[in-house]
Amino acid sequence: MSKKYIILCAAICCLLGMGAALVYHYLRFEHTYKEECSISMVVYHKNVHANITLNFMYSLEKQQGVVAVSGNYLQDDKPKGIIRRDVSYDWTENQDVYHLHSTKIDKYEGMETLPDALLASILPDFYVYPNENVSYSILNQGERGFLFTIGKRPLFYCAR
Repeated sequence: MSKKYIILCAAICCLLGMGAALVYHYLRFEHTYKEECSISMVVYHKNVHANITLNFMYSLEKQQGVVAVSGNYLQDDKPKGIIRRDVSYDWTENQDVYHLHSTKIDKYEGMETLPDALLASILPDFYVYPNENVSYSILNQGERGFLFTIGKRPLFYCAR
């Protein structure tokens, strides 16, 4: 076999793999979870600076969803790791208070490089470990999104 043929076959296999991953993502998230909102935030803690996006995809009917967590983590202004994981969750609600329960954490191997212990220092355990809880008051802000609060203190805005 010639080198050109081997390279062509490898390129085709890569493209097929990427296509399969996109189809899997669409079928798992886009088709299953009809509602979605996104949060972009910057976290500062001591000498740490993290840029994080939380993309909530959920089904009101099933009361379950997935949070796609992505971003980067810098310590002393130097890159320390990349965050990319999906947190599967379900919830119960009492008026505007939502009790979220993480059921599964899917890390994107090869993409996520940040150890769980470092992520747990800047985000609630709900986003890091399975079988953890977090509660938010979630206030509907009309067609544009939701305001997540704890008590009367706003935490972040989730845009649709």
